[in-house]
Amino acid sequence: YIRGTAHVRCFGDKVREARLRWFGHVQRRDSEHIGRRMLRPRGRPKRRFMDVVKEDMKLVGVREEEAEDRVRWRQMIRCGDP
Repeated sequence: YIRGTAHVRCFGDKVREARLRWFGHVQRRDSEHIGRRMLRPRGRPKRRFMDVVKEDMKLVGVREEEAEDRVRWRQMIRCGDP
């Protein structure tokens, strides 16, 4: 009821959009930047951040290379609010 009144979509959609937005931001950085290096796994947790991001990208229908164009990336991952 509240989401409909406020015109906000499902919480999971908002989280997915934020995760993909952060990934796009980090992906456009220099390859030696600390945030970009953090995407490389150290150890093996049960579910890595990149595993979730890849699932999100598959669901939304985008590829890693498309993150280089910020404006287009934001348009493609936009799914939170109408």
